Amino acid sequence: MLMGLDIGSSRTRCVIGSVSREGQLMVDSICEHPSEGVRAGSIVNIEQTLKTIQTVINEAELQAGAEMSEVIIGIGGENIIGIPSTGVVGINGKDQEIKREDIFRSLEVARAFELPQDREILHTLVQDFQIDGQMGIKDPIDMLGHRLESRVLIVTASSAICQNERKCIQRSGLTVQRLVLQSLADSEVVLSSEEKEMGTILINIGSGITNMIAYTNGSPVYTGGVNLGGEAVTNDIAYILNKTRAAAEQIKCESGHSYVPSVSSEEMILIPQVGGLPPIKMPKKELSKVIEPRMAEIFSRLQSDLEKAQVQGSFGGGVVLVGGGALLSGVTELASEIFRLPARLGFPEAIGGLDRSYISPQYTTVLGLLKSEARKVRETGATPKARKDRARRKEGGASSKLRDFFRTLF
Repeated sequence: MLMGLDIGSSRTRCVIGSVSREGQLMVDSICEHPSEGVRAGSIVNIEQTLKTIQTVINEAELQAGAEMSEVIIGIGGENIIGIPSTGVVGINGKDQEIKREDIFRSLEVARAFELPQDREILHTLVQDFQIDGQMGIKDPIDMLGHRLESRVLIVTASSAICQNERKCIQRSGLTVQRLVLQSLADSEVVLSSEEKEMGTILINIGSGITNMIAYTNGSPVYTGGVNLGGEAVTNDIAYILNKTRAAAEQIKCESGHSYVPSVSSEEMILIPQVGGLPPIKMPKKELSKVIEPRMAEIFSRLQSDLEKAQVQGSFGGGVVLVGGGALLSGVTELASEIFRLPARLGFPEAIGGLDRSYISPQYTTVLGLLKSEARKVRETGATPKARKDRARRKEGGASSKLRDFFRTLF
């Protein structure tokens, strides 16, 4: 059994699933609750967050009829930084054949840089390899050469934010099996290998944070995020229209549109009033003029960060939008204009046992966490418990070191 937990700024979601002997992933339960104690994707009140986590986990366990001990957690936001790195090693084998150990060595060299004390490595995402100057090799095992070079994207996160998430989970009686980059989880259930090959930008607009990951030639080349999301739009509406946040959220969801040019000047909307007063009429275009600048700011910041990273390659697959904020009308048109690329909504793929109502952009992260872990289980051919027992038996051996090292590899 596997459990994924997505602690969002507005909702906390939990999913439990299992991998059959044939390697098929099945969803056993999925639950969600409004979040408390989380702001801009990071925990600001451990007690409140703990209460939410315990509620959602207990409900998911009850539905699945299983008791869990480990959980996979998603992490994202502005604190995530992707660092491109290269590791070069010489091939010493008598026949100059490249073995798995040579790849391990090159990846260790790529990771051997000074990391600030307040950061930790989440993933080492392999992009490609070079052998004696020959570029673009995806799998160098058994090839011949004198010099192996690995190009990777090392994903780092703020240690403090990671530690707070771990502490919260430990206090709820579980252990954190792995911290996974949220946008990596999103891509697991939304992007096909063809889209990654063509080059695609995947953006998840959450309530408090917006995450982005960019792929070219089948590999991740950039990852980042901003601590702004749909909540900022709600706050703007509440301020401009002098409404409560709950009323502003309702207005945004029912009548909001984030691309002014596609709203007709004649279209009117009703704004509910408090205290039994009749609702007032307002041009929809005026509401759009409140929403568009904030959404444009989110996309512009992401776009300028991507430009600063000077990523090589084209994005033939365009922009794919997921997350609750992607459901706001006009978001795809606005993203398309700012990134100067075609944009569309992304939906998670159907997984066995999953109700159709969950095949929606806001469930991509939690389903992606489950799927990425299921893929690891299939690749290692063992359940998490069996892996743990095996690791205990080989404690201290070279194999356990290699396994620890590969735990951070994607």
